[in-house]
Amino acid sequence: MADWLIEIENELRRGRQSQNPGRTRTVARRIAGIAITELQNQFPNLFFGDDYYRALQAFMNAGEIPAPVAAAARRLQERLTPDFTSPSIDPLGDAIMIVEFVKIRLSEK
Repeated sequence: MADWLIEIENELRRGRQSQNPGRTRTVARRIAGIAITELQNQFPNLFFGDDYYRALQAFMNAGEIPAPVAAAARRLQERLTPDFTSPSIDPLGDAIMIVEFVKIRLSEK
């Protein structure tokens, strides 16, 4: 298994064990960022950003990203509502959607 996938598995374990929704959301963003960074590494013509949050924002606005994947990225990068509710009902699921998209793109290389 590739190092980036091992790193994602470790983060997923942390996220699934967490009882803190804020921490789970942070882990989900980190997972998405790891995957997006790997996509950048494998496709030098793609650049989404130097840090995970900026990469997530640029990724969601990239034209070649399918709408459901871009929507998952959008939910992950949005701020909490005034009552501290996350726009993402399932942040780990959103992150995994991005990871699966990246895996497909990398397998087509």
